[in-house]
Amino acid sequence: MSATPPFAALPTAPGMARGFVQAALAGWRLGESSDIAELITSELVSNAVAASASVLGGIGTLVIRVCLITDGNVLTIEVWDQAPGIPVLLDADRFAESGRGLGIIDALTSGKWGCRQAISLPGKCVWADIRLHEEPGCLLLGRHESR
Repeated sequence: MSATPPFAALPTAPGMARGFVQAALAGWRLGESSDIAELITSELVSNAVAASASVLGGIGTLVIRVCLITDGNVLTIEVWDQAPGIPVLLDADRFAESGRGLGIIDALTSGKWGCRQAISLPGKCVWADIRLHEEPGCLLLGRHESR
């Protein structure tokens, strides 16, 4: 398990979180999964920043934490924030300027993501699971279907 120090819920947080994920996965020799993990983390942290922006009304700054957990087969990305509410998967139309982040996460994780309220603290944890290694049968099936 690896967790970041708290990030201020500012527009710079997604970039800082991507750097943390890249370094952690390289250290665990899981760098081949870095692109997907960084994208998912960036979307989750962006959502946390947006949710946090309205909480204090511009007075003060809330914090966000990113936690990575793996058993070598699945990587769980957790993003903790102090904002109330839960994220909702939207069906954004093609002209919408936002609302696609959870759709991207849902597609990349095959629906293996969710949210839980923090215990004894304000806020929530939004998590997503990524399979780190495809099973050989899945790769062959995928190749066969693409013909």
